[in-house]
Amino acid sequence: MTTPDAQTSRLLDLIDRFAHLKVLVIGEAILDSYLQGGATRLCREAPVPIVDVDQRQYAPGGAANTAANVARLGGETYFLSVIGCDYEGDRLREALTERSVQLDDLLSHSDRRTLVKQRVMADAHLLVRFDQGSTGAISEAAEALLIQKLVQRFPLCDAVIISDYAYGIFTPAVIATLQQLQAQYPRVIVADSKRLQAYAEVGVTAVKPNYDEAVRLLNLSRLNGHARVEQISRHGQTVLQLAGSQMAALTLDEEGAVIFVGDLPPSRTFAKPAPSSHATGAGDTYVAALALALGAGADPHAAASLAAMATAVIVQEEGTTCCNPLALRRALFDQNKRIFNHTELVSLVEQHRALGKRIVFTNGCFDILHSGHVTCLEQAKALGDVLIVGVNSDESIRQLKGPTRPVNSLADRLTVLAALGCVDYVVPFGDLSPRELIRIIRPNVYAKGGDYTRDTLPETPLIEELGGEVKILPYLGDRSTTHLIQQILAGHAE
Repeated sequence: MTTPDAQTSRLLDLIDRFAHLKVLVIGEAILDSYLQGGATRLCREAPVPIVDVDQRQYAPGGAANTAANVARLGGETYFLSVIGCDYEGDRLREALTERSVQLDDLLSHSDRRTLVKQRVMADAHLLVRFDQGSTGAISEAAEALLIQKLVQRFPLCDAVIISDYAYGIFTPAVIATLQQLQAQYPRVIVADSKRLQAYAEVGVTAVKPNYDEAVRLLNLSRLNGHARVEQISRHGQTVLQLAGSQMAALTLDEEGAVIFVGDLPPSRTFAKPAPSSHATGAGDTYVAALALALGAGADPHAAASLAAMATAVIVQEEGTTCCNPLALRRALFDQNKRIFNHTELVSLVEQHRALGKRIVFTNGCFDILHSGHVTCLEQAKALGDVLIVGVNSDESIRQLKGPTRPVNSLADRLTVLAALGCVDYVVPFGDLSPRELIRIIRPNVYAKGGDYTRDTLPETPLIEELGGEVKILPYLGDRSTTHLIQQILAGHAE
């Protein structure tokens, strides 16, 4: 079985360290509420759709979503905020508790109304959003309690995240307290704020402005598309100076992010395209992963890479979601799609099955990939939603084909297979038969090419015992690795 390269191993080690970190998230808590249903009628009072609501969901939003993401990624998470003594505040507490966020520092105050963003969805389409809750500065009494909690918690944590939505939590006194604590107990501090200059004297480690926040900070004209990258890349030092930060990760939606560190030239991370409806909370995920990575000892560029990967994971789903360590580990292998251990494979299959995906499995040596292989793999993918390909190890091929095979090493064969758009995952195995993989994957369909029949295929009884079905793909007799090798040898002899 292959092992990850050195860079991937370092990033995997960083992810493992997340579980050993204590992180304080301070900022404005928001409850994200979703009313979902179908819309098949128009209202008589006005030309608007009637939504027959059949589901109501609550999720942490704003700084609460940042805290939920830190917890989901494995960090021991403490959340400091002020919410109302109301129904919405109770729902927010429940949502955070479900996500393993520590609530000892979450304050409820009678003069505060919990911030809520309520979305009405019809068949996954957003129709309207209603916002409510307190957006002014917290009262002096609430401020005193919050500062007391901050002074107690700050020295006990490895990293601190400032999630400032400008809804009243970060008063001048709170910011001054952060500055005093950072001077006394230096910590990794990551600030995500609409007003970064307010933290210039705090001594933050990193800031994460989005494009709109950056152009306001720099007093620049707003541009579109790739021009934004060129525009922002010229102003890295100014951003760092105005924010008083060692690092800035300036996020640009579909253009990824531009990373500024000290006097170094700017660098880029890239984003996967995703619908804008999937971007809810993406910035919260980014800052959570960035803070954890920096807290775990990552250099700024490695931390930015992990943050970009975590964000790429969550924008593939609708609504407010969180990234987990397994998904982040998988993201490290997305480019080549390789799965390195069976525990990871089990979890991956469970996730796809929970989403109702039809899983197809096939296997082979794939020594010299040719058109016959590609045709069979494309046909296999057409039988379901997710195609997992088992690939024989070098030693098992020698046992099957003789000492002169394989021509290409396992690492090369995995790389070539993973480059095919029809292949979702490749899994090396060392046995002569993929029976163990079949038991782990429990595929809906086992696809096999060649001159087999359902009755002569050795794996048929096991597949059917596990509730799957066997599909024999058309055999292309004039396409084979052996035939290619013979042609090559014949040409060499001539």
